[in-house]
Amino acid sequence: MTAADTPMTAEDIGRRVIKLIDSLHSAKDLAPDHIERQTGIKVEFNESDRTKYGFGGPVTDEWFYNLVSLPEKPGQTPTSLLFSFDDQTHNNADTAPICSFDFADYSSALKAAGFDFKPMHGSRGVDAWYFSRGDIGVLAYTHGNQDPEEGQACVSKLIISAYA
Repeated sequence: MTAADTPMTAEDIGRRVIKLIDSLHSAKDLAPDHIERQTGIKVEFNESDRTKYGFGGPVTDEWFYNLVSLPEKPGQTPTSLLFSFDDQTHNNADTAPICSFDFADYSSALKAAGFDFKPMHGSRGVDAWYFSRGDIGVLAYTHGNQDPEEGQACVSKLIISAYA
């Protein structure tokens, strides 16, 4: 998969991903053509396994966004997508560029689209936040496991799954 050359803001890509999530009703909606229609971004395929597909590009020189399919087994039609913001420095880059559309923005948009919401508790307290609507689930993780109740939290990744 290749990266887009033109930088995109975290808000722009965030809104495109929210539009995609809102359009999902089943696993068939995770198909590359549907992703392209909803996001307006060309999907690229892995040459050795066409069930691995997605796109990515820069937010800044330090941060890239990626949206990729997650097939459970090689060659199997994916039932999940991973959307992430990835630190290209691998050295705790400043999160301001990926926080222009933060957890509160994602949460508000998903709730407005009819998603229910609950925290997922783990060994460190809340590890993720789970949004669900029908057969679609979204696990949201924040950068540094920041609790949105304690201030601005930047989304680090979303795992978007279809259960039917």
